[in-house]
Amino acid sequence: MAIDLIHGPWPQTPGLSTSPRIARVSAAPNKTDRPRRVAVILRTIPASTYFVEIDAASCRVELFDSACRAYFRARLFEALTRHSARLHAYALLADRAVMLVSSLSRCSLERLAFQVQQAYLSYFNQRFRRRLRGARVFSALCCVQGSELTRECYRLIERWPLAAGESLRLGDTEWSSYPANAFGHARSGLVRHACFDSLVPDEQGSLALYRDFVSRPLDPIYARYLVEALHKNSLVDERAIPAFLPATND
Repeated sequence: MAIDLIHGPWPQTPGLSTSPRIARVSAAPNKTDRPRRVAVILRTIPASTYFVEIDAASCRVELFDSACRAYFRARLFEALTRHSARLHAYALLADRAVMLVSSLSRCSLERLAFQVQQAYLSYFNQRFRRRLRGARVFSALCCVQGSELTRECYRLIERWPLAAGESLRLGDTEWSSYPANAFGHARSGLVRHACFDSLVPDEQGSLALYRDFVSRPLDPIYARYLVEALHKNSLVDERAIPAFLPATND
């Protein structure tokens, strides 16, 4: 049986006293001595939120069919746990995977993307007898700052299957986070971002407000600007977005 060197009994050694020699501090009479507790302060590092894209053009990740997408998603969730990252939204398309992820550091997220890409390419090459090798690990990895911008990235990702022509309506594909985010499916592995604390759930406990938010399409000019900014920059702050760009088609 293992001995707890901090809280367990002292081991008995022949010829030695079983009572340890501890310098005692004088205490008030009629009060028993208590062991001194060492306070441990855990410093937590706030996580940053990133838009991540792994595509077929530069990363050679081709999500050819349902089996490919299922394998990619399984490796993604394994890597998320390994790197203590949190997935908020995703869409797996034929030519790319787009995600919204919170991570403690950019380096950790880069290693996560590398591991997922390498695992998937190994599977893809073995299954289809190919020799694909990605020139890049990711086609976009951009830190997004600001609650409003983070919500717009949510909407951009949730509506991406519609824009790509791989979906006819929101929620009709299993390779998107929308069914879980909009209807609260348990065990989805997704974590709601703090930017939605003031939006969902509503007083009735439903996610109707979220569904209404995502159902409104982005303004085409704003969407084009946002996609370009997320791909060209390593960080985008909502304060840097021109005020004249409307986010939605109201």
